[in-house]
Amino acid sequence: MLWADRITARRRMGCSPFFAVTGCQPVLPFDIIEATYLAPPPDAMPTTTDLIGARTRALARRQEDIQRIHSRVYQARIDAARQLELDHPTKIRDFNFKRGALVLMRNTAIEASLNRKMRPRYLGPYVVLSRNRGGAYLLCEVDGSVLDRPVAAFRLLPYLARRAIDLSWLDDPRYLDISTERIREMEASLDAADDEPQALDDAHRDSPLS
Repeated sequence: MLWADRITARRRMGCSPFFAVTGCQPVLPFDIIEATYLAPPPDAMPTTTDLIGARTRALARRQEDIQRIHSRVYQARIDAARQLELDHPTKIRDFNFKRGALVLMRNTAIEASLNRKMRPRYLGPYVVLSRNRGGAYLLCEVDGSVLDRPVAAFRLLPYLARRAIDLSWLDDPRYLDISTERIREMEASLDAADDEPQALDDAHRDSPLS
C-alpha cells in the first residue's frame, strides 16, 4: 500500500512522489508487457550504452520537471490561501503592527498536546521591531532580547496594556542584544515563518512561571 501510494500522482504536484524524487516514471509489472517500460520500443535489442544514454536523457530533464512541480505546488498554496480568505472574511484580520507595538504570541506548540488545558495559550508581551519581506514579524522582549527567528503574523494578537509602557529605548541600538546588521538581514529575509519556534515555546513551557 505504501508503494502504491508513492507512485500515485498528486493533484497539486501533477505527478507522483516517485517521479518527483527520481525524475522517471515508476515501472509497474504490466508496463513490462503493455508499455515496454513507458518508452518507445527499440528497433533492436538495445546495448548497455544505448540504455544508459536513454536514462541519462530522462535524468537531464529532471530539473525542468522539478521547477514545473514547484510552480504547481506554489500556485496551489496561493489558491488555497485565497479560498480561505473568501470562506472566512469576518475572522481573518491583518493587524499590520507598527514598530513598538505590544503583541501576544499564540503558543502553537501546545495545541496538539493532551495536557494543554492548563498551559498558557499566549506568550508575551513582546515588542514589534519590524516586519520582513515575507510578512513575518521581528520581535523582542521588553528588555531588548531579540527573538532568534521571525514570527508568523497569524500567531500574533495585540496586547492591550492597562497603562502606557515606556518604549523610548527601542530607537537606541545599544539596548538590543543583536547588531543592527543582523536585524537588517532578518528584515530582508523572505521567510514567512509558518513553522513553530519550538525552542522558544519549550523554554517558556519549562520555565518556573509556566
